[in-house]
Amino acid sequence: MVNGVYDYLVIGQGVAGSVLAMTLQEQGKTVYIVDSPSPNTSSRVAAGIMNPVTGKRMTLTWEADTFFPAAKAFYKRMESKAGKSFLFEHPIVRIFSSVSEQNDWSGKWSDEKYKNFITEGSMDSPMFKGISAPYGSMAVSGGGRVDTNALLDFVRSHFETLGQFAESEVKMDEIQASEGYNTWQHIKATHVVYCTGANSMEWDYLPYTPMKGEVLEVTSNELDQDHIFVGGCFLCPTQHSSYYAGATYDWRNTNLEKTEKAKEEIVDKVSKFTSPTLQIKEHRVGIRPTVKDRRPMLGLHPVKQNQYLFSGLGSKGVSMAPNLALQLYNFIEHGTPLGAEVDIKRFEA
Repeated sequence: MVNGVYDYLVIGQGVAGSVLAMTLQEQGKTVYIVDSPSPNTSSRVAAGIMNPVTGKRMTLTWEADTFFPAAKAFYKRMESKAGKSFLFEHPIVRIFSSVSEQNDWSGKWSDEKYKNFITEGSMDSPMFKGISAPYGSMAVSGGGRVDTNALLDFVRSHFETLGQFAESEVKMDEIQASEGYNTWQHIKATHVVYCTGANSMEWDYLPYTPMKGEVLEVTSNELDQDHIFVGGCFLCPTQHSSYYAGATYDWRNTNLEKTEKAKEEIVDKVSKFTSPTLQIKEHRVGIRPTVKDRRPMLGLHPVKQNQYLFSGLGSKGVSMAPNLALQLYNFIEHGTPLGAEVDIKRFEA
């Protein structure tokens, strides 16, 4: 950075913005971050689960063989920089809800594409403290949980120490382009990247489908703390002797109000595979930046020079962000084409 001139201005410091900023810095680029003062972001509410086998049909997550190794390597590098842990590699146990679900998985678990995430013996049904699995379970390896709040706190502190962080709302029309730079207040940057998640209204021509999600933090002294359990919803241990339970999905009411309906839904689903009573410690709500085709949105603004979007990561942001951040860097710096499934050009007429 020379005289307030940076290579990149990153707007938004959720998971996407944090991962991108650190990736750019690893590549030798100077970065200035501006983040909204609003505390209610999906990144701060997220449980941060990295699960390679998801959904009712237990399918392999899109690009899992690419995203998961890149994510683990990135978070381990961040742990080395910070001197603290962000990534907790808990095995994930899928609780079967019926014999048919168990049979469905039995018919496909040996598929070659699952080999990096499903180990031999995964259909065994060991006893887990406080967990009920009358129809059995399967074990998924290669996943875990990222402490998103600890990660975001580290990245913010890191850039604040460098004098390269500001807390403010930023609108696209406040950024002026001239002489090869984009200028916001006293900051000049060659490139601007919007990592504003569900608040990316400046890009409202894109098909965002904001999704409200509610999560509970619960406590119990009678539950296994070494595994993440999934059975209609997730139950994920934290390093604070509590658990995240959830989450709900609501695209109709995208406000930040906590609802009794969501709380009851989560408690009901968790109670189907847990025996002890859970004590509710906290009830959280956030808005996920989801997209109609369920793929991220990366790319160059169709009119604004050197202004880019890195958004739409949805509920799998911690898994996808490291690889996608590097993809965006290579697109901007080296002209490497973005994957057709993530490039925002797919929505241009």
